[in-house]
Amino acid sequence: MKRSWICIALTLAVAAPVAAQPGQQPPPDQGQGSGSGSGETPPTYLNGVQDVTAAETATPGKLTITMARAVELALKQHPNIRAAVAQAEAAEGRVEQARVAEHPTLTASGTLGAFSKAGGFANGMATSGGFFTDAESTNVTARASWLIYDFGVTAANVRAAEANADASRASIGQVDLDTQQAVELAYLQSVAQRRLVVVAQATVKSDTDHLDQAKRFVAAQAHDPIEVAQAQSTLANAISALAQAQSNEATALATLRAAIGWIDPTRAVVVDPNWPAAQEGEPPDLAALVAQARKHRPEIVALDKQIVAAQESLVAAEDERHPTLSGTAAVSYIPQTGNWSPQPSWTAGITLAWAVWDGGKSYADQHVAHANEISAVAQRDELLLTLTSALESARAQIETNRAAVTAAQEGVTSAKFALHLAEERYKNGLGSQIELADAQTAVTTAEGNLVNAEWQLANAWTTLRRQLGQM
Repeated sequence: MKRSWICIALTLAVAAPVAAQPGQQPPPDQGQGSGSGSGETPPTYLNGVQDVTAAETATPGKLTITMARAVELALKQHPNIRAAVAQAEAAEGRVEQARVAEHPTLTASGTLGAFSKAGGFANGMATSGGFFTDAESTNVTARASWLIYDFGVTAANVRAAEANADASRASIGQVDLDTQQAVELAYLQSVAQRRLVVVAQATVKSDTDHLDQAKRFVAAQAHDPIEVAQAQSTLANAISALAQAQSNEATALATLRAAIGWIDPTRAVVVDPNWPAAQEGEPPDLAALVAQARKHRPEIVALDKQIVAAQESLVAAEDERHPTLSGTAAVSYIPQTGNWSPQPSWTAGITLAWAVWDGGKSYADQHVAHANEISAVAQRDELLLTLTSALESARAQIETNRAAVTAAQEGVTSAKFALHLAEERYKNGLGSQIELADAQTAVTTAEGNLVNAEWQLANAWTTLRRQLGQM
């Protein structure tokens, strides 16, 4: 008889994974995250950083970590976070580039050359020269220039670059939140699959006992021999379901490795089968949730800064049509054939330049900046529009799944009691293998339902925290 809990295991394998789980606390002897190796065991390094404690590597070939520790490792080493930090540093560099126009520049150059010396007349006499008569010259020049004023173009470009840098820094927070959520989802998926493996193992053990019991009754001619065949079929289905559950667990652990950014192939990542500590209490009311989200969501901060950057770029594009005032000064020393010790010369001046017609560049820059502003405003407004409904949905899911957990717990209790009665009836010769198998299936299904309900409750809490920007 196929057990319906196989479907539950498969459903959990593809369902959306979640974060902070209700249930039991992790045992105190598990590694809790920070710190280096204890005792005399040398610390373990990952990507050049002391990342793994001795307690976590106590089992050869395995790394046993808590959810908090998995998040810590991911935030320290995941490539997505390193890329976001690099992008923020590049944005800081663009601020420095924008400020270059505010500073004076100094250039020095030197040349050494030769040229043909033309012939001529001096004092009524012909002088030597011609195409094949060479002469030498040198030129040493130092030049300083400074853009004194450009009527706001540079200032607007600097403000735009600073706003973009602020947006990039806010985006780091967004990547941190996404990475943490991904790790928690993968971690709790692994916990759920481990618990389903435990359920499957218990079912196999129970069905093995039932098969032995049926064989004894048939040997004593107390039951029909068909009951042995029924028990064997039931056990075979349970063993198949266990294999599927173990496969789902392996897949979940592989997903967790990727979410952490774990690249060490010599150790497998494993999790504690107990749920992490549950989040207690009721979620705040919807108005308070919306206020918190608008204050803390890094996406909103980043989009607000992008709007400012687009507005400042628009100002800079409009100011491109204005004149620029700059000053220059240069000192030159030019010795050459016939005069190897001339006096140095210098020049200085102030230039007012105005591009009367720039070929449409200013208009094109304004067009791009205005479009960028419209896009950033639309993205922010879209986020604000969906935020309230997302928060309301997550809050409702918490209430729904909390009730589902309570109902599933009662279902497990009832199913186990029914299995106990069926086993007693079978021992007394009143029941059958079919009744016993149905009772065992009910227990397995109820325990799978409980895992699913606890998982979905944690998923709702995780979704709510992510929507708030407070993982």
